[in-house]
Amino acid sequence: MIERYRDLIIIYEKDIAYVISCDSMGSIGSKEYDQLKVDEDIVGRACIKVALAESLCVGANPVVISDTLSVEMNPTGKRIITAIEDELAKNNLSHVLLTGSTEENFPSYMTGIGITVISRAKVSDLKIKKAKKGMRISLLGYPLVGSEVLESKDVLELKDYVSISKCKEVVEAIPVGSKGIGYELRTLERLSGLKVEIDPFFKVDLLKSGGPSTSCIVVHDEKHTSAIKGLTDKAFTYIGKLY
Repeated sequence: MIERYRDLIIIYEKDIAYVISCDSMGSIGSKEYDQLKVDEDIVGRACIKVALAESLCVGANPVVISDTLSVEMNPTGKRIITAIEDELAKNNLSHVLLTGSTEENFPSYMTGIGITVISRAKVSDLKIKKAKKGMRISLLGYPLVGSEVLESKDVLELKDYVSISKCKEVVEAIPVGSKGIGYELRTLERLSGLKVEIDPFFKVDLLKSGGPSTSCIVVHDEKHTSAIKGLTDKAFTYIGKLY
């Protein structure tokens, strides 16, 4: 059976699930027409985080990453690939196989990247469709985009998503994408069949883009709030509860 779940494709083979996630990045880099100027080390680390975060948040373990780089191999592509490999090693993910392609036929004046991740998990270990009435909803990090990502200390990193994935107290986890917190909460309502009651003290912009998965919505039991707070050294904000 094949299922579309949020931004993921999940392929079920008996008791094993294969999770396919993807992301793209454009106009961010050091080339002439890039709108946000950063070096390739930042590009490489950021470009894999979003797709990996999607898979890690549903409890799946990445096995293959495909990077399709719309830049030449030398020097830009090599720098990006080195950063990807370093980030994987830093997070004990060196076992993940890396494949990809670069643009060698035409000169490129703007950085463009496509990332696809294939992950695997036992069906019973998937953190999907497990949210229940009365559970709490919290936010780790803040939704940030563009230069804000470079300036803030409350940006979730890949290591944070690895911690979220491994945490048994996390019932469901949802990286905040470009459509914002509000969209992710509505999707949670649709998939769970429940409603979200937002706390009146929650003041984070529901419509703001989440950029490169700088924040994550976490569903958990109230008794596990302290454990969730201690998952990362980033900001923790209570959103509300399910009813």
